[in-house]
Amino acid sequence: MKKKSYAVQWQEDKAVSFEVDGVRYSQLRDIPLQADRQKLQEMMADASHPTFDEVVWEQTQKETDSALRVILWVFGGISALLLLVAGLTGFATLRYSWDELRAPGVVVGMEVRAEYDSEDRDRLLNQFHYPVVRFTAEDGKRRDVQMREGSDPPSYEVGDEVTVRYAPGKPLEARIDSWESAVLAWVVPGITGFLGLAFGAVFFVVQKVFV
Repeated sequence: MKKKSYAVQWQEDKAVSFEVDGVRYSQLRDIPLQADRQKLQEMMADASHPTFDEVVWEQTQKETDSALRVILWVFGGISALLLLVAGLTGFATLRYSWDELRAPGVVVGMEVRAEYDSEDRDRLLNQFHYPVVRFTAEDGKRRDVQMREGSDPPSYEVGDEVTVRYAPGKPLEARIDSWESAVLAWVVPGITGFLGLAFGAVFFVVQKVFV
């Protein structure tokens, strides 16, 4: 007994015609035998189910999308946190700078700190020079204060006239009014702000390119 042949013609995922032993029908209901209609319906049902490769691909896509969303949350959160820290520390630095008092001073000494090789203690690596500045604070007392900013070679010599800045009531924490000390004051806001922008850029690229 000859086995029947069946075929379904598709157009954009829609069945548009059916064949039973070479006879074409435009509608499934036009096929006279119920057994033939049942067979074609089974073929359509099988065609509508995804293959194993399609299932694996879809699962992989879902896992990739989930990983990208996690990356977005992580980078977005880190960016927001770093920018918040940069803003808070930047505001604190500005406020501290506005409140600082100024006083003229003169370099009266130089504290030298040597840095040696950790393996060869006789090998001198650097000699940092920390100026000692004499100035009169707001309370009228003259003080000799060693500055926290050292350099190699020395940036100042004994006898140099400088301007010092210090917070009210804290003359022993004075610093020389210079661009070096200003840069040091902005290290934390600058680094956290840069990293916050970098993480934000990654967040933007991932969102636009992959999501």
